[in-house]
Amino acid sequence: MRFAARTHPGRRGGQNEDSIGWNESSGLYFVADGMGGHASGDVASRLVKETLLGPALSMPLRAAVKRAHDEVAQAAADNTAHSNMGSTVVAMRIAERHAEVVWVGDSRAYLWRGQALRQLSRDHSYLEVLREQENLSETQLRGHPNKNLVTQTLGIGTPEPSSIDEPLRKGDWLLLCSDGLNDELEDGEIAQILRTHTAPDAAADALIAAALAHGGRDNVSAVVVEYDGPNGVSFDQKTILWLAVFGGACAAILLAVLWWWLYGSPKT
Repeated sequence: MRFAARTHPGRRGGQNEDSIGWNESSGLYFVADGMGGHASGDVASRLVKETLLGPALSMPLRAAVKRAHDEVAQAAADNTAHSNMGSTVVAMRIAERHAEVVWVGDSRAYLWRGQALRQLSRDHSYLEVLREQENLSETQLRGHPNKNLVTQTLGIGTPEPSSIDEPLRKGDWLLLCSDGLNDELEDGEIAQILRTHTAPDAAADALIAAALAHGGRDNVSAVVVEYDGPNGVSFDQKTILWLAVFGGACAAILLAVLWWWLYGSPKT
């Protein structure tokens, strides 16, 4: 698989509180976006990175994300300078023709397939609650004063990671990003950039550059992964295949019984 990973501090100055990471041998890729002010956000996202690539690398992905939460929460408890620090995360593991995506917060995962962009994750955010309850438009959501308020964060409270399992097709691209990207670029703009680039490294560079050109008011990170393996099988497809095999076996048994009854059974 080809992939590219980029992060930039943006134009606001100060620390880059985003962390990106990957482990190709285990098919793991992730983006973490720290928060907490001063150096604390940087510390939180770095702890997430160190945990996912270290003691939690061999864990199931949801358990690994929960372990990262424990590490951030413990570090904050041990040092009052880092009180209330936290981090979002969107992590993906590609295995057996599927992408498992797990997230906490508003860092996102997208699927680019057949010239169409689809958001795989759903933000843990106040705006997502408004979207579901009040059916607000994208324009209304983008202009909302609480657009950056997240409802779940690693290191704070008891977050419950969300997850999705996506069967992959050869040629799929998967994009992981911090909100510094999708806050600056609408989905249609992201799609246009992906449409005009044929390599993950060029696409990642163009996404970062576009976010900066639109203002770059936050740290911005993008990980683009191109899947080049065989097609995965969805649950529905698995069910169809299982029924086909089962039906074929039943038909074979029925034919064998019929043959025995006609030709093999003793005649009276």
